[in-house]
Amino acid sequence: MNNLYDELRFNKCAAALLDHWMNLRAPGTICPDKKDFMPMKMGKYLPDVFLAEWVDEDHVIIRVAGTRTADVTRRDTTGNNLLDNSIPGNKHILQEFYQKMRTGQFAGVSKHRLSRAARPTNAIGLQLPLLDADGHANFFVGVIKAGLLETSEQVGQADNENFAGVITVWHTNLSVQEAPIEIKLG
Repeated sequence: MNNLYDELRFNKCAAALLDHWMNLRAPGTICPDKKDFMPMKMGKYLPDVFLAEWVDEDHVIIRVAGTRTADVTRRDTTGNNLLDNSIPGNKHILQEFYQKMRTGQFAGVSKHRLSRAARPTNAIGLQLPLLDADGHANFFVGVIKAGLLETSEQVGQADNENFAGVITVWHTNLSVQEAPIEIKLG
């Protein structure tokens, strides 16, 4: 199979989460149920996983945060509101980000520069929707990792403190299924 979600496999953690999430989906569905997500199945990537819940347009609460998420956030964020953790100019971006994922049809990716890193560093995260007991995508399971900025990303940004904290987000449509690869026989 040629996986149309390959752009979401930007690191090993994201690939492991995506594969686990995809295996939970019932035939003919886009989004799995939260009750079916078992964090322990993430194996060695469990410390990179977090679970957030949409409460309302001003509150997306981190319900559980793996121990390695603190490597990025520099603190345990369990119980924190993701919308309060962002700089004020990002709040509306994040509200729209979660609104779109609440349809259950989109994965979300976020990327931002870490301001207190010794070297130019990005945090990149993948979040996938999970359905609550009523069938609404009000939960999001995700992973977040820090990594050095690519050389092209550093140009003009290495000394720019205004860049730190600016978030970039995008979505991938999950309703697109895997497409078969053409097989050519000798």
